[in-house]
Amino acid sequence: MNNQIFGSKFRQLRKQQHITLAQAAAGITSRQSLGNWETGKGELDFAKVLLLLKKINVQPIDFLESSINSYLKQTTSQISVAYVNNQIDRLLHYANKYLEISHRNLTDRISFLRAAVACNYYMDLTGKDITSTSHKLRIISHFKRILDGEEIWNFEDIYFFGNTQNLMSPRNIYSLAYSLNYYRQKHNINNREWINAVYNTLINAEFILIKSDINLATKLDQLLRQKWDLSDNYAFEKIRQLHILEFEQLLDLKAGFKTAYEQVKEIYFS
Repeated sequence: MNNQIFGSKFRQLRKQQHITLAQAAAGITSRQSLGNWETGKGELDFAKVLLLLKKINVQPIDFLESSINSYLKQTTSQISVAYVNNQIDRLLHYANKYLEISHRNLTDRISFLRAAVACNYYMDLTGKDITSTSHKLRIISHFKRILDGEEIWNFEDIYFFGNTQNLMSPRNIYSLAYSLNYYRQKHNINNREWINAVYNTLINAEFILIKSDINLATKLDQLLRQKWDLSDNYAFEKIRQLHILEFEQLLDLKAGFKTAYEQVKEIYFS
C-alpha cells in the first residue's frame, strides 16, 4: 500500500492516541516494517493496514478518504493558490509545464491531473480553453469505467471531476453529476470530507451548466433537490453565501463561485 500517502497519516493518528510503534505492530507485522512504512521506506499489504487501523480504532474509509484528500490538495496546492489570487500568468505557466510533462510520459497521471486543473482554472478566469480535443478525451476516459458501472466513485475521481468541469461538454458534466448523485443516494457514507467533496462538486457542476446549458442546469437542479438531505451546514441557501464558504475555509470554491456569479451576470443580464 502506498507509503507516501498513507504511512505518514497512520503515524500521525497513532501518535495522537499515544500508541507506540511496538504496540501497534504487535501481532500484525514487525516493528521495523511498520516503522519503514510510516517513514516512506517500505510497503505494507492492505490486509495488514486494515488490521492496524482496527487496532487504533480508525474506520478504513475515514483513513483512506482523508489521506487521499490531503494528498490531492498538496498535489495541486500551488495551482489553487494562483487561482485564488487571480494569477493568470502563473496558471498558464503551470498548465503548459504539466501538459508538456504529461505529453512526454502518458502514464504520468499526477502531471496530467495538475495540467487539467491548471487549464480548468485558467479557462475559468480568462474564458480561454488551451486544451486540445485529445486532452478532453483523456479527461473523459478517466471516468469511463465509472460511467460503465465497472468502478465506484472514489476521492480522486470526485476531486478530478470537480476541478476539470470547465473543460467538459455540458452533456458530460450532466452525465457525471447524475452518476455521482446516484452513487451518493445509494451509499450511506458518513465521512465528512467525502460528503464535502461530493456536495461541492455537484453544486459546482450546476454553476458550470448555468453558464453553458440552462436546460441541463435546470434538470440537474431538479434532480439534486429530489433527495437533497443536507444539514443546515450544506443547505443551498447557506452554501451559496460566500462568507459561509470562507468560514468553512473553502476558499477555492468561494473564488470559483465569485467568478461564476460574474460570468452568469454577463451572460444573462448584460
